[in-house]
Amino acid sequence: MTTELTLPEDIHPDIRLIDDQFLGLPHLIGTYVLLGDEPALVDPGPSTTIAGLEAGLAADGLSFDDIRALLLTHIHLDHAGATGTLVTRYPHLRVYVHQVGAPHVIDPERLIRSATRLYGDDMDRLWGEIRPVPESNVTALSGGETLNLGRRMLHVYDTPGHASHHVTYFDPASAAAFVGDVTGVRFPDTNYARPATPPPDIDLEAWHDSLDTLLELDPSQLLLTHFGPGLKPEVHIESFRERLTRWAQVAREGLEDGESESVQINQLRTVAEAELDAANVEDEVKESYELATPIDQSWQGLARYWRKRADV
Repeated sequence: MTTELTLPEDIHPDIRLIDDQFLGLPHLIGTYVLLGDEPALVDPGPSTTIAGLEAGLAADGLSFDDIRALLLTHIHLDHAGATGTLVTRYPHLRVYVHQVGAPHVIDPERLIRSATRLYGDDMDRLWGEIRPVPESNVTALSGGETLNLGRRMLHVYDTPGHASHHVTYFDPASAAAFVGDVTGVRFPDTNYARPATPPPDIDLEAWHDSLDTLLELDPSQLLLTHFGPGLKPEVHIESFRERLTRWAQVAREGLEDGESESVQINQLRTVAEAELDAANVEDEVKESYELATPIDQSWQGLARYWRKRADV
């Protein structure tokens, strides 16, 4: 299914959002379609949602044969797991990805091992096939580049924090920023932006710098993979920053107190549930937040961050 963005058409008549229907559910993973003379996809999602993505393209009269490029905000499987499968089927596709993530797109063995530690036997059910991308199809990014996709121009910004290999794509024509996970997870009809802090490479200092970068861009909207446009970017970013700081402090205090892992996870869960209640988030949407960003994984990422700093 294709969801129209909600700003006036004259601001961005050529951007679409496809609900990939991850696990058969709405609003968990979205892929953005950049229309024009060289159509591209931002974050194609996992292989398990290729059929949903294909259906969304068809609703706009497109197929994968029409798509020229895959733009990855980062290589986590919910954002980029389908990349190798799509390039295998459609070898004309060019893949844009941060230079730190590029080797793991070309040879995903280490990425698969890391994800398996988190997801175990659920790997195939959640993400499906994960295939390598030929190096010749990959363009590595470091931030600072300007991409020309036909008549469309995109600026690339290095925005680490959620992942060391995270980039944001900024479309100056619409002033829209494709932000992946750097501004968290926020579902439609809510004002609650929730941190996603899974292992292995959360970096809070870098993350705050990335949020500052986004504020300096002054975007008209934040286009989140989970899920959809955020139309009040400054409010969204600052409220997200407050929650990220709070979650990090909860994790740090738990480690300092020497509580068991299960107790510390429950402490973070209590904070998250209180935030959801304060934001009047409905029970069904609470379940979506947990599916998109499980609390136990967020605690693991924050705990790893503090342990690496060796000051707790």
